[in-house]
Amino acid sequence: MICIALFALLATVPTPQEALDAMLDGNPFPSSQEPVLIEYGDSFVLPESPDLVKNAILRQFHRMAFQLSQEPVNQLAEYINENWDILDTETRNLWREFSGRTGLTVPAEEVSEDNLTSLLRYSSESDSSIPSVNRAELSDLQRLYCVNAISPDEAMEFINDPSWAVRNAVIQKNPSAAFEMLDDPSPYVRMNAALATGRADLLMNMASTAGPIGHMSLAGVGQVPILEDSLYRSSNPAVRVSALMTLLQLGWRVPSDRLDYLLTDEYAMVGAVTADATGRSFAMPMEGSVPNDVPALGDVPDQVVLVTDAGEFIMTLLKENASVTCRSFWYLAETGFYDGIYFHRVIPGFVAQAGCPEGNGYGGPGYTIPAENNTVAYHRGVVGMADSGMDTGGSQFFIMLDSQRRLDCRYTVFAAVNDTEGLDDIEVGTRILEIHRINP
Repeated sequence: MICIALFALLATVPTPQEALDAMLDGNPFPSSQEPVLIEYGDSFVLPESPDLVKNAILRQFHRMAFQLSQEPVNQLAEYINENWDILDTETRNLWREFSGRTGLTVPAEEVSEDNLTSLLRYSSESDSSIPSVNRAELSDLQRLYCVNAISPDEAMEFINDPSWAVRNAVIQKNPSAAFEMLDDPSPYVRMNAALATGRADLLMNMASTAGPIGHMSLAGVGQVPILEDSLYRSSNPAVRVSALMTLLQLGWRVPSDRLDYLLTDEYAMVGAVTADATGRSFAMPMEGSVPNDVPALGDVPDQVVLVTDAGEFIMTLLKENASVTCRSFWYLAETGFYDGIYFHRVIPGFVAQAGCPEGNGYGGPGYTIPAENNTVAYHRGVVGMADSGMDTGGSQFFIMLDSQRRLDCRYTVFAAVNDTEGLDDIEVGTRILEIHRINP
């Protein structure tokens, strides 16, 4: 029998950073901010009682967050299945979230208001049958999971759904639907419909659209002369790098007489991509230091309003959890950095990401900030700082569209959207108009 190693509540609960440091060192750490510490070491442990199952599941998510090797969880699954009827709804939903990503089977249960989204999500991720529900009464997110779980023919039922994300999911589920969606009101859905039907003419028309839709449409055209013209002539840096990357994907080789021209492009990403493709060395410009006029924590508002052309969202800044990140975020917001920036990456059911001035995900404010890992859980509406590795955060942030506990502890959580109604209206190309304090 597996040895159970649990630690009683310590006199002083470790801070989030102390917990993370201990975790990386392979020492005991709290799987959640609860009065029980579970050993984090090389040995796999089972919970001592059903009320500790949540901690055991969070351990597995923490391993995902830090890209540690996946542990065998068959014994944990067996234990959970045996005790399923006495587990609370939150723990069951958490286990379904883990199981949907890892291909585990979970016990069936009756549909309730508290587990409906979880059941539909699990069905969409596991290819299991969906629960019997009134589809007309589902939320945008629930209908998205429903489309992902049903057959291609059934998905056609949602071809005129009011949610752009649901209609886009219909194209992914049943590509033939794209022929009926070439005039969709959502530019992103239209673009994907054009891609699915090979309508290069429509993509060319959309290539002139401002923001990420434009350079994504250009990449979809796939015609070398047009891409070369955009690479050499466009004043938009995002268009140039998109054209270059698409050309390389098509097997295009950088002409020798254009090599120096591309390596010295004013947009460093063009030079970096060119150097990588041609085996040249390239030094990316060094990021600057955090500006001296970043406001003190006491001058950072507790709440701000994120104003977009898809709606307004009040965000509470978690200053005690991520003081540096909140100070930098408010500095950028107050100076107008975010005004006019687009959401360049939206994955329904996962994240909506913005903050890149070029609109392609490669840009930032010109400086980086340290990671402030904490144990705030990544639930729907939580806002995290994007990065390309530890201590490389800048201006890009993401808003969670559903629970994703595998991100816990890995990315800095610095805010939370107060009311998540309307979050699913954000799509690729949604623009930030401004970010201001509650009472500007």
